[in-house]
Amino acid sequence: MQRLFFVRHGKTELNQGNYVQGGGIDSPLLEESRKDAGKTGEFLNTEGIRHVIVSPQERTVQTAELITKEFTLSYTIDFVEDFKEMKYGDWEGLLIPDIEKQYPTLFHHLRKQPELYDPKTISGETYEQLTARGRKTIQDAIAEYPEEDILFVGHSILIMCTVLSLLGKGVENYRSFPPLNNTSITILNREDGHFTLEKWNGTEHLEKTNE
Repeated sequence: MQRLFFVRHGKTELNQGNYVQGGGIDSPLLEESRKDAGKTGEFLNTEGIRHVIVSPQERTVQTAELITKEFTLSYTIDFVEDFKEMKYGDWEGLLIPDIEKQYPTLFHHLRKQPELYDPKTISGETYEQLTARGRKTIQDAIAEYPEEDILFVGHSILIMCTVLSLLGKGVENYRSFPPLNNTSITILNREDGHFTLEKWNGTEHLEKTNE
């Protein structure tokens, strides 16, 4: 059985400020999240992971660096453009409450009815486009490392929708699971080409206190 580990990047300044932060924008990690990324690395080090796939955005690269700093085994690391966060077009960098007021229907579809979300007017990306590239990233990694566990360091919406897609959920259910916390761990098991969910949004490893 192959295990696929998914980690959302650490919390950033834009996350804290409640701004849209998708595939076209970045901001630095908060100091607390840098520590949480280290705790995540300590936990994942016990799993013996040897292959890491990372979104090339600054916040995921920083998170992956802090995680793998704790690894005691040698590992490969690949930065994959297709693993970037959902592209929100004209909404990138704007305050979320302002968007909700200005685009109430489109924002509702984004959050509550993903099958109806049509972001052409804001030059954004659909859920179908997002999951197509997310699935491609995962399937390419599986093809390269078919017998070994893999860690993916990415983004909330990308991970959530792609994982649910691999579990056989339709686009209408892509927002049906609880949102992923920063530096949380989600685990899929893969056996005979079939995916099952082992863990969703695990944060127990973050409860460890620094000595």
